[in-house]
Amino acid sequence: MKAWSLALLAVVGAFFIAGLTGSFITDYFGLWHLPGAGFAAALAVVVTTHFASPSHKFRSSCIALLVGAVVAWILIEPYWYPESERYGDLAYQTTHLPFVATLAGGILGLLVAFLLKSKTAA
Repeated sequence: MKAWSLALLAVVGAFFIAGLTGSFITDYFGLWHLPGAGFAAALAVVVTTHFASPSHKFRSSCIALLVGAVVAWILIEPYWYPESERYGDLAYQTTHLPFVATLAGGILGLLVAFLLKSKTAA
């Protein structure tokens, strides 16, 4: 039980650190920070789950992706384009971009976890 508690702490830490880092990096390049934060956070959560889980690593990564997708759907679906010169007439219109970017990060993380699983099994 202690190992799973530590794994949960690692995943939560990875979520916050990667989300903030993704947000800062995309904002630095003049892009909308929310899709970048979601992509980075989802990627980090799924990969960290694989490394931190004491057992059933790939299954745990799949569950992390599923739970993360549901939470992201609840929190950011749909979202609105921000007001900026970059988005012009799209400002304040609904978009699925943050959710899609978050899901893409999680799927990429799951692909990484699958490749690590395959490499370990070989």
